[in-house]
Amino acid sequence: MSDSQAPVKIGLLKFLRESVGSQFVIPVYQRNYTWTCNKEVKQYFEDLENVINGKFDKHFMGILIYLDKPLDFASREFSVIDGQQRLTTTFLILYAIKELMLQKGLDEEAQRLDAQFLTNQYVPDKLKFKLKPLVADDEVYKQIVNNEWDEITATNSNVYKNYKGIKDYLLELLKTRTFNDILMGLDRLYVVCIPVAESDNPQKIFESINSTGAKLVASDLIRNYLLMNLESDTQEQYYNTYWKKLEEYISPDSKKLEAFFRMFLACQNKVLSNITVVYSDFKQWYANEIANGNSVEDILKNLVRYAKCYNAIYNRPVAKLEKEIQGAIQDFRKNLSEMPAPFLTEIYSLYDSFDEEGNRLISATQLSDILTIINIYLLRRAICGLDTSDITRLFPLVLKDVMNDCKSNYAQIVEYLKKNLINKQRGKSARMPDDETIRNVLEYENVYNLRVTLRAIFDKIETHNNPAPVDLSKLSVEHLMPQSPTKEWLDTLNIDDETYERNLHRLGNLTLATKPDNSKMKNKPWEYKKAILSDTAHLTINQKILEKDRWTIAEIDARTKELIEQIIEIYPYCSASDDVISKHVISINCDGVFALAYLYEEDGSVEVQEGSEIVKYDPTKVEDWPYDLYNNLLAEGIIKETDKGAVFAKTYMFLSQWKSYTALSSAAGFILCGSRNGWEYWKDENGNALNENAELKQKLTGK
Repeated sequence: MSDSQAPVKIGLLKFLRESVGSQFVIPVYQRNYTWTCNKEVKQYFEDLENVINGKFDKHFMGILIYLDKPLDFASREFSVIDGQQRLTTTFLILYAIKELMLQKGLDEEAQRLDAQFLTNQYVPDKLKFKLKPLVADDEVYKQIVNNEWDEITATNSNVYKNYKGIKDYLLELLKTRTFNDILMGLDRLYVVCIPVAESDNPQKIFESINSTGAKLVASDLIRNYLLMNLESDTQEQYYNTYWKKLEEYISPDSKKLEAFFRMFLACQNKVLSNITVVYSDFKQWYANEIANGNSVEDILKNLVRYAKCYNAIYNRPVAKLEKEIQGAIQDFRKNLSEMPAPFLTEIYSLYDSFDEEGNRLISATQLSDILTIINIYLLRRAICGLDTSDITRLFPLVLKDVMNDCKSNYAQIVEYLKKNLINKQRGKSARMPDDETIRNVLEYENVYNLRVTLRAIFDKIETHNNPAPVDLSKLSVEHLMPQSPTKEWLDTLNIDDETYERNLHRLGNLTLATKPDNSKMKNKPWEYKKAILSDTAHLTINQKILEKDRWTIAEIDARTKELIEQIIEIYPYCSASDDVISKHVISINCDGVFALAYLYEEDGSVEVQEGSEIVKYDPTKVEDWPYDLYNNLLAEGIIKETDKGAVFAKTYMFLSQWKSYTALSSAAGFILCGSRNGWEYWKDENGNALNENAELKQKLTGK
């Protein structure tokens, strides 16, 4: 701190009295006025009473830190960095005292109070009042200042609630004390005033203050960072023009805004920041933007633009979106997933941007296709109960890869998405489950636990290829074979409890019914349930059910298979076409076996094709890893044994997942039973060892 800006311990009223021509400004970047009447204000009055009653000679109220800005020869602006809660409360107390003085006919005393503590004389009108509160509190505060208490309508405001409570506290005090007693008591409440100059780096001071105690979340710190160093008028202008718009699109809630900034940075940096470093990552990004010639206003405009795009994906009423994307957005929202937010927000920003000829950078059809692909990806993974912990971090990386592939030409952006989200993730934890996996999971699994996903699936089945509009909002998922079976149900089915339970929550035993009908049916006999379900005979999902005279395990089996195939058709596995995939046909032809595979440039994975041969394994002569894998793939039906050895019954993806082996070496070692250098054993289409292809080796290994 500079020598001229020394801290001083001073009575609060004395400080206000001596601050002639000064205005305390609560900057727009500050947190809201949050003190409550029953807690912090109550404590304030308890401290005041203790001083008045002589329990304490003085009482320390805390620290007041402010940026001291001279405006002209007679006036100054004190921009409050810390202490706004107690300062605002003090002014409310003084105004309440003034109002009560006027009510008691003490006009001269009220005028003197006003002149000493509340207003400035001989200054421009905008500096007349010593406190300029937060914008959010400004209207109510003005009405209090102008003695318009009865006209206040914003009764939920903390300023309103506290002012009302303060008057009650004062009236109670005035039963035994005078106005002079109260003011003398207030003058014995001390603060340490710390004025700082712009050269003292008020930003660092603010961050230091908020590094202890109840910390501000990243969005509060970012708001401060963007606005603090601007002139007060500019602060207010930018706050009203941009920040309030940001809150409108996202939410006034600081935590939700923090999540938005995390998502925004992922769009910019193509990597997801840890929640603990969102603020520091934002400052680094901000510094780069400023270095590249962008202004604070440019940055705020960009933030608002992305917030608008995010809002379009997640919050804007579907009816207000372009018709071409309404269906895809509606389907996507049923997943309730924020994981792809960085990717989709960036993609929507492309849709919302135009080239020199006025054409959107990507079309409504492309945006709709992208939403559909991501929806399928998320839904298939949800069906299979796959871990989501890495998916949030995956989408910024996919965004980076897609943008690199596009190179500002978005004609094939849909195929590039498939390539990086689906093709590139095969065999990895972030994979899209294939049709066989979906069949295996849905055949006998408890799908009732899927709830949100299941409801989205049923809704889509109902509306798929059904031109007639159907109101699905009043429908719920119903068990056909009831959850609590009666003896009649068990006798009719002639099955034991275990079999009943195993089939209860299967896909084929679930359908849609109105909520009142659901309540009526409960565990009633099939004939009764069928009669009730006839009210929903217009639903395609129920039409075949109503043809059944009985409801048995056989019907559940058949309906399960039918619904599975519908799901696979509606949510198809959607890999990229070959024209955007960099892959090489490779083969092994030695030791009496022939194997054919694809080598993918993007990640070096090796996809061994169905029919590829494997040498005969001798468990006594092989390393652990190939034999363990051999047994696993044999059990899964991916390979099957023959007289000569084994053969791949299905395609299989090798990754770099054993020891330090590359996928090429892992695949070669598995096929040939033992450690092998894949670069030597795999041949290209011309029969040359891959080791001889220097360009390919450089791409895959960097050597």
